[in-house]
Amino acid sequence: MTMQEIHSAIEKIGCLTFTTLDNTTMHSRIVSVCGGDDEGIYFLTMNIKPFYRQLKGNPHVSVCGIYPSGRKEGKNKVGQPYWQPGFFLRITGEVREIPEDEVKKKAEGGSEPHRYALEDAERYPAMRLFCIFRGKGEIYDYDFEMENRDHKLLRTRFAFGGETVREAGVRIDPDKCIACGECREACTFKAIEEGDVYRVNGERCDECGSCIQVCPQDAIEFPETM
Repeated sequence: MTMQEIHSAIEKIGCLTFTTLDNTTMHSRIVSVCGGDDEGIYFLTMNIKPFYRQLKGNPHVSVCGIYPSGRKEGKNKVGQPYWQPGFFLRITGEVREIPEDEVKKKAEGGSEPHRYALEDAERYPAMRLFCIFRGKGEIYDYDFEMENRDHKLLRTRFAFGGETVREAGVRIDPDKCIACGECREACTFKAIEEGDVYRVNGERCDECGSCIQVCPQDAIEFPETM
């Protein structure tokens, strides 16, 4: 996944939830992202805010958002909550504050986020620009009623700024699998692929655990953290 695709997803969502650490206490707030480029994702805050001090004290952030809505809209045909097809995005990353001279130089070079930061600083002199310059994340594209395709999920993981990311989903140990088909029968996400030994398509796996519950060989391993 390219940075442009990540920025397009963020633009669709609009404001994102940012979570930071203040010592051992987590704090979350809604933040309007002001753009991005190949170097990362940009946002603003003021240097008097606790948010600013948390970013300077611990530059690691967690970011998430959903499109088009996180609201349930009635019931589906079997009486379960109905979710309109959409996606959510999550990123775990590291930020840096952009020095004023760098902001000016890139604004003069035509960068929209840097230009916007300069304009905002004219109104609010305490405003500072930050960039998520390194991170890893996932776009979790869901269509639970399979209105637009024949499976419920498409999970796309990505990394930038030198980060790496693990594959999504549970894993079937090929040395334990007896290809009985119990896991495939239990999987409502169509994530299990049959063969001499079965395997999981991580892009479709919700990590719901249904396959683990029915496997007679304890062949299915828990998913790893992203």
